Amino acid sequence: MTPKQKGESLRSMTGFSRVSFGGHGVELDVEVRSVNHRFLDVVVKGPRCYSSFERDIKTIFQKLHRRGRIEVSISRRAVSDASDGDLLPPSIDRYIKLYGAACKRYGLSTDSLGAFLGQILLREGSLTDESGYLPEDEVAVLLRVVEEGSEALSVMRESEGAGLYADFSTRLEILDRHVSSVQGMSGAAPARLRERLVERIRLIAPEVRVDEQRFAAEVAFLSDRIDISEELARTRIHLAAFREALKGASEGVGRKLDFLTQEIGREFNTIGSKAQDAAIQGVVVDAKAELERIREQVQNIE
Repeated sequence: MTPKQKGESLRSMTGFSRVSFGGHGVELDVEVRSVNHRFLDVVVKGPRCYSSFERDIKTIFQKLHRRGRIEVSISRRAVSDASDGDLLPPSIDRYIKLYGAACKRYGLSTDSLGAFLGQILLREGSLTDESGYLPEDEVAVLLRVVEEGSEALSVMRESEGAGLYADFSTRLEILDRHVSSVQGMSGAAPARLRERLVERIRLIAPEVRVDEQRFAAEVAFLSDRIDISEELARTRIHLAAFREALKGASEGVGRKLDFLTQEIGREFNTIGSKAQDAAIQGVVVDAKAELERIREQVQNIE
């Protein structure tokens, strides 16, 4: 399966891939893990003999990935028909001589030579001399396996992105219903406001005779202050922009979705504070809870 080019689909920043290869005298295992990150950060961990190719490895991942912390772990095992002596690094002879000289100087037994060599080999990390020259065939194999790991990671991130797309679509429909519900309630808000004011006057000063004209002007003034039509319109615009951005057609779509989520949250906050209506505020609380779930998922988008 070939990964899609940049911008063709929604992609998650989390994923995993593993690719193995045997041939040309080596066995390679490449594991790739990616998690959320503000930028693209590729970390390569592997044998010292591959350290000079770290830039080439990072360049491979830059072709298909824009954001995320990507950890590339490379394991290398030499496979050869050569004798055991040929497989030992030249540095081992020097360590044995130093060990023998130290034992002779301090009058110690050489019985622990095996354990000493085990520690040296553990530190060397391999039975081959990793500081030596690498054949061009092995370098080509390394880069090809790394590229396959990058492609496999890209496929998995696109697969997870498809799941996130479906989840976002469902939650956006829920937010649309909340906005429509608030809009329906807001039409009757002035009437409910008038009823509350009349009830409050009746409880505080039942003997006071209300000037209907002055009272109507006051209700009109307060109704204008609690009008949320502009906020509702902007919320719908932001939701439409969110849907458009979900297509993943632009660079940095994750950052754009994060920004739109913040803007939608601000509109809901304003609606809740301006409405001064318990029913509307209840719907806003539900909408903000749904938006928080979207916000958590947006953090996974590349």
